[in-house]
Amino acid sequence: MEAPFDATSWDGITGAIYAGYGSVEGLWLLACLAMVVIAIVFGWRHEEHAYKATEKKN
Repeated sequence: MEAPFDATSWDGITGAIYAGYGSVEGLWLLACLAMVVIAIVFGWRHEEHAYKATEKKN
């Protein structure tokens, strides 16, 4: 990850600096979203299975 400026020290650097410059934050975002979708799908399947199991007993 490289800095978005060509200074060799912090002298003269002002303003906000985006720490994600040049990194793959888009890849991490997609990985997190995929894990959320997977968790929702597995949770939905489990709840459906549990609901059907209690429905048979009644």
